Amino acid sequence: MKNRRPTIPIADWKLATDLKLTREIQNQPGTPTYNCNCTWCQNWGHYSEIIFPETIQQPIKRIGVALTKPTELYPYKINKNGVNVRAIYHAVGKILEGPTHQQYTDLGKSLFYTTVREQPHLALTILPQSHSQEEAPILKTRSNSELIRIDLRIEIPHELLKNQQALFT
Repeated sequence: MKNRRPTIPIADWKLATDLKLTREIQNQPGTPTYNCNCTWCQNWGHYSEIIFPETIQQPIKRIGVALTKPTELYPYKINKNGVNVRAIYHAVGKILEGPTHQQYTDLGKSLFYTTVREQPHLALTILPQSHSQEEAPILKTRSNSELIRIDLRIEIPHELLKNQQALFT
C-alpha cells in the first residue's frame, strides 16, 4: 500500500500505519474531544509540545497523528508534583511488535503501561482498538488495517500549567 509507513518505532512498539486513513479519523465527530472547548482541549496544543519528549512526538507525528487533537483527553489525578492526564490517540494500521497491553491482577484484567520517563511521569500502551471498550473513532473504510489506540498517561508539572485555576474547577 502506497500510503503505509512501514515500521515506525514508538517506545517499545513498532507500527505500520496507513497515513491517509489515519489522517481521516483525526478529530472525528463522535469522539470525546470533537469540537470540545474545555480548558484542557483549548490548551492541549501548548502542553503536548512541551511535555512530550521528541522521542514520542516525532514518531507519533510520522504515523499521521495530530498531537494537538487527541481522541480523548482528561485529567484524572492531582498530586504535589502536578496533574496526571490521560491522552488517547488513534491511528490506522498494524502493530508489528511490542509488549503486551494487558495484565492480570487480583482485581482482574487491566491495561499494562510501559514507563517512557520517570519525571515528569510519562507512560504509554498501544493496543488494537478492538481490545478496548470505547466505540469511537470509527474506521469507515474497508481495509486490511485496523484501528490502533495509543494511550498515554502524562504528568504535567504545576509550573507548566496555564491558567491553573480554570483547570481545576
